[in-house]
Amino acid sequence: MAYRTYTPDFILQNGILVETKGLFTTADRRKHLLIKKQHPAIDLRFVFENSRRKIRKGAKSTYGDWCHKHGFKYADKVVPDEWLNEDKGKHVVYPSFVPYKAKKKERRNGR
Repeated sequence: MAYRTYTPDFILQNGILVETKGLFTTADRRKHLLIKKQHPAIDLRFVFENSRRKIRKGAKSTYGDWCHKHGFKYADKVVPDEWLNEDKGKHVVYPSFVPYKAKKKERRNGR
């Protein structure tokens, strides 16, 4: 396992982590699932340029569908006022980065 760190794009004052995405690659999706699995208490949400964009060429599912499937909240273009005004109970403070473990990339051709 390789140790990595994730730095969110924004951390709201109520502790919500916001990641902004235009292109949501397979590597991004994999990384965010690992972070959610390893840090279930973190409230990570996405703001997409277009949540109706297909996950890949020819796919039926969209970025929004992926978020629904994996339990992430999301919005289009701007952080909703509801997120900014959401009371998380006590004030949550997260570090500027989140450590997580990822599988090392396998080398091809035995190199």
